[in-house]
Amino acid sequence: SGRGYWQELIESIVWAHNKLKVAPAIQPRALSITQGRAVGVAHYLLGGIATTWSFFLARIIAVG
Repeated sequence: SGRGYWQELIESIVWAHNKLKVAPAIQPRALSITQGRAVGVAHYLLGGIATTWSFFLARIIAVG
């Protein structure tokens, strides 16, 4: 089918939650373009910060 892996995975998880009545009130919603870009920027910045700190930490451990 033309559907993506992540869409199928999310729908399978939602189906399982609804079937088991774990969280029937929670339904997935699409993000707007602006919200999606904000999430992307946040992930990019947090990933950059985490990567930089892990590099410095590894350097301190190796040298120290």
